Amino acid sequence: MNNINIAIFGANLYNGNRGVGALAYSTLAILDEVFQDTQLKPIYYMLSIDYKGKRTDSVKIGEYNVDIINIDPINIYDVKSFVKFLLDRQQVSSVLKYPKFDLIFNVGGGDSFADIYGVDRFKSINIQNTIARLLGKRYVILPQTIGPFKNSKIHKQAVKSINKAEYVFARDETSYSFIKENTKQKACSESVDMAFFMPFKTVNFSDDFINVGLNISSLLWYGGYTQDNQFNLKLDYKELSREIIGFFLAQPNVKLHLVPHVVHEYSHIENDYEISNTLVEEYANDQLVLSPFFLDPIAAKGYISGLDFFTGARMHATIAAFSSKVPVFPLAYSRKFNGLYKQTLKYANMGDMVAEEASTIMQNLVAAFENREVLKSEIAKTMDVLIQQRRVELKAVLLNIVKE
Repeated sequence: MNNINIAIFGANLYNGNRGVGALAYSTLAILDEVFQDTQLKPIYYMLSIDYKGKRTDSVKIGEYNVDIINIDPINIYDVKSFVKFLLDRQQVSSVLKYPKFDLIFNVGGGDSFADIYGVDRFKSINIQNTIARLLGKRYVILPQTIGPFKNSKIHKQAVKSINKAEYVFARDETSYSFIKENTKQKACSESVDMAFFMPFKTVNFSDDFINVGLNISSLLWYGGYTQDNQFNLKLDYKELSREIIGFFLAQPNVKLHLVPHVVHEYSHIENDYEISNTLVEEYANDQLVLSPFFLDPIAAKGYISGLDFFTGARMHATIAAFSSKVPVFPLAYSRKFNGLYKQTLKYANMGDMVAEEASTIMQNLVAAFENREVLKSEIAKTMDVLIQQRRVELKAVLLNIVKE
């Protein structure tokens, strides 16, 4: 059995954003399934900076463990980052590891192969594709949102990386259309978010209540990174969140669980746990509870999977619900939601905070909650047919790639 060195970037096992973590766990799970059908022994290198000194680690996925090696990604895209690179011993030592890689899989953080979060975020993702080309390494763009690109220079760089990739997976119809209309890449297909394939173990809640989950995004609560309604919401997110809480607390048989999906142990603009804890203390209502501080995305999905209904603005929190067949009403703040839910999944039960008024969203949310059993059946059918089909297709393409 021959060894094959696999590098995975843009999917961080240790990131406080459990959605980014879900991409890492899911990628390892799928790749490990693929390699079971080969005579190859994968050696996994995770390219991330949050591993907290764990150079080697063993990650439990489902019923088995996957061994990984953590290294710092080379992150050079301008003069400032080059100087920082030269002063960082960990990055410099990583240079020696890159030539060993046989394949580089770039997950792009799920939605960061775009300039929606700023130019630097895109560059930090795309530089891995650039380095792969410079070293003559094969790289694959795993399922993710591609675009939007408002910056013409970023658009050009993205097209080049797509054209030179071994294969490109889009996780929604809009992203796939971008590839077909703007690039020369023929080795591509529409897939679905990797987190749909993450294993989980369901947490069981009391049948005495209708257990509803609400994820409140700290990022949206503060108005984005710029704190000035960065995502151009048509409504006041804080007011909408409170209206949702008020509605569910007015239902005598509902237990409302606030479910943070991006967590940190310190105060941070992206700490859902901090905001949720503050709200639970403020309302001081026995019907309102706070979920645990999830140590990994599998624990988060397990908790969400036991709920009777779910709504929220963190896309991977809503994916955790959908992929565990929980009726869900996503609260969208970017086109990545529309691409996944309306286009790929053909799921119309969603609130669009960029295009809709709060009153419309509340009306549709209430309707979704009242029709949750119908939604549950619809979601189950989608998971059993469409998602299972995408899983088979994804594994077949990956098997051909790793065997080359």
